[in-house]
Amino acid sequence: MAASPRSVWQWLGCALVLALVGSAHADVLELDNGQRVTGDLKETTADKIVVEIQGRLVSYERARVRAIYLTPPTSGTAAEAPPPSPAGALAALKKLQASVSSQPPRALPAYTAQVNESRVPIEKYLKAAPVDSALQPAIADALALHTFAVKVWESRLQNSASASAENGRSPIIDKCPALKKVVAGYPAPTTQENAWRRGTALEFEIPAIWACAGEKVSEAEVAAKAQAPAGR
Repeated sequence: MAASPRSVWQWLGCALVLALVGSAHADVLELDNGQRVTGDLKETTADKIVVEIQGRLVSYERARVRAIYLTPPTSGTAAEAPPPSPAGALAALKKLQASVSSQPPRALPAYTAQVNESRVPIEKYLKAAPVDSALQPAIADALALHTFAVKVWESRLQNSASASAENGRSPIIDKCPALKKVVAGYPAPTTQENAWRRGTALEFEIPAIWACAGEKVSEAEVAAKAQAPAGR
């Protein structure tokens, strides 16, 4: 089933939040219609995402889920589980980057699925990682750039002025020198028209976004080696 062409990245002002009973934590799925479903993430595959809601397992087609927001468990009296390892997040990120480097995706749904699949282990790590580490921001920026590539591709297909304007205001542009160079000749996005012009120019720069994401992955690898205990 093909994903809806609506922009998942624009709030539609309608949120569906289901309260959990007896759960220590809650994860949130953002659907293609802007709704948010709160539950306990149980399974993710290439075709579906399963969450537990009030003791009942609910399955959503992968194409309907545009974003996953993970919330770590709260502390309890029992021994706490160790924080997620950066190795899993970095492996997922490298796999995602390899998919656009070796054979760039030809269709948006396939690429969106790849980004969403990588998001789960990456966001688990980011929520637990110390913010002052050099590794955390590099991984966060790389994921943000891939997410931005989805938004830019999506707005190009939609030919939506509002989506293009949103992209033209994105702070992730400052994380990518190539994108900063592209928008340097445009006025600051202080008006909707200026933001739209910047965003429209970026719709042809997806390879540049991927390249910047690759640079962030390289930064993350260097940081991971620096943080590794001596002798390992």
